[in-house]
Amino acid sequence: MSLDPIDEAWARVEADWDSEEAHRRFVAVCVALDRLPEAGKRYRHARETDPARSEGAARHIETLITLATQRLQDTRVAPATSNHKRTLTWVAFTMMLLLMGAGAWLLIRG
Repeated sequence: MSLDPIDEAWARVEADWDSEEAHRRFVAVCVALDRLPEAGKRYRHARETDPARSEGAARHIETLITLATQRLQDTRVAPATSNHKRTLTWVAFTMMLLLMGAGAWLLIRG
């Protein structure tokens, strides 16, 4: 039976806490699976329960916060510009003038 990839990556982190590579791989797995909050929970648990790992866990939590903020900014949608509204207004105004002109011409002619 296969373990959850996050569990496997976290087991490597716990086995070699001082390995930055293990931490990077763990965070990369969490990002790839879109489960970044789970990484935060594990680091928070380590910070609160293991005084020897508290400082390192806090540092990794800060990294996760930065990463989550960047991901949030990447998904932000830019507001619609008013250029399209302005163009649409001019097109509608022109169409209205043409229709009114055609109507007036038909009334005068008829």
